[in-house]
Amino acid sequence: LEEGITRDIEMRLIFIPIIILTATIVIADAFPIQQALNNQTKSSSTKQRQAVVATKAIENAYFDFLKALHEEKPMKGGKLLGRLGLTSKGLSSYKIKEYNSYLTSYFPEASSDHVQMFLIESYIVDKKWDEVQVGLLKFAYLYPNSSIYKKVLDNGYTLLQEEKYFGSVRDKLITLLNDAPKTGKIHSRYFDFLGVVHGFKDKRLTSIFERESWEFLTLYSNRSSGSTVLMWLAQLEQENSAFHPAVMIYEKLMTLYPASQDYAAALYQVAMLKQEKFSDYNEATVSLRKFLKKFPEHNYVAHAQYRIATMADKNFSDWSTAVEEYEKLVTKHPTFKYSVPSLLRVGEIQATKLKLKEQAISTYNRVAAEYPDSTLHATEALQRSAKLYQKAKEYEEAIHQYMAIHDNYPGTAGALKSLKECATIYEKKMKQKDKAVEMLNTIIKEFPESKDAKRAGKRIKKLN
Repeated sequence: LEEGITRDIEMRLIFIPIIILTATIVIADAFPIQQALNNQTKSSSTKQRQAVVATKAIENAYFDFLKALHEEKPMKGGKLLGRLGLTSKGLSSYKIKEYNSYLTSYFPEASSDHVQMFLIESYIVDKKWDEVQVGLLKFAYLYPNSSIYKKVLDNGYTLLQEEKYFGSVRDKLITLLNDAPKTGKIHSRYFDFLGVVHGFKDKRLTSIFERESWEFLTLYSNRSSGSTVLMWLAQLEQENSAFHPAVMIYEKLMTLYPASQDYAAALYQVAMLKQEKFSDYNEATVSLRKFLKKFPEHNYVAHAQYRIATMADKNFSDWSTAVEEYEKLVTKHPTFKYSVPSLLRVGEIQATKLKLKEQAISTYNRVAAEYPDSTLHATEALQRSAKLYQKAKEYEEAIHQYMAIHDNYPGTAGALKSLKECATIYEKKMKQKDKAVEMLNTIIKEFPESKDAKRAGKRIKKLN
């Protein structure tokens, strides 16, 4: 045991220097690596600082160039009269390209406010008053803290008073410039600016509005207001009969902004365009059913339900589904403007397509019972049910329906027509001349000035 302990101690004494030596070597090897990493980090930071300095230097140089460019005047060259000024052709458009290029790179920082002023002044020289109008609004909304804010706005007010182009919008434009927000995030002010331009509803500004809207989306697509901007752009495409781009923009809105308050309207518009412009009734129906499921309380729900029903009816000839969908509309939205016509259509489908006479008559009676104040529709419904009874040779029931019109809507065209039908049934079908004469006398009494009254008198003489 003692020998074993002694050997163990000796081994430990041998390994301790080895461990210490190994650790020293590892540390010695690691030190240059850490030093290299530190040097690399310092080098990277230095390069970043140098890059920032270089970028600033380029921006300063670019802006200096733009200041000189803005002072550049058209040159005249050539000895012949017809060549005067040709050497400066394109100068104005070139200036505008350079200003916009700068703004694309540096907006809203650096000297963007000055370059925006250069743009406005260039458009004034070219007498592009629509661009001037939008440019002034853009400056007022985006650069409220600019050192040249007062200068630009004062010059703008003077121009608005002097230039005839602004006559119809002068007061509104001045008010908008005065009320432009002075605080808030720039993306919010940019959106407000777009809303103002959109609010003019001026076709002269449409292309400029579209340009600015796409620029906004490039800069601030991560903002929720992007969905509203896309909505505006899609609506413009629709107004210009560019229906396919409109659908694509609506689809983009729904893809990028699924939680947007504009989603429902976009989905409905896509369905409507597929139905009306592309005759894609299957896809339209799918979209409308999706709309009804996701937005059961939306203002367009009744319209969506009506579209589903009419496509089943007119486009698919699926009569059972059509009746079912029309019934949903009437049940859920009884006051909707198309509910009564839908109920009349249900009766027509039941009578002519499904050959369900009794159900059709019941539907027509329902119209008269549930919508008694709708004189034309109630009269039409009762007349249709009377016709069905006539066709089935159930003349007493037919007369009952016709007289319901006379009793409930006296003095109307429907009442006159009903009396004539009753007279014909009594005379031709039931061979009851006395009853026929009674109906004809009622026509003379209640509609004495009508041509039908004169005809009724002649008919009475023949029957007597």
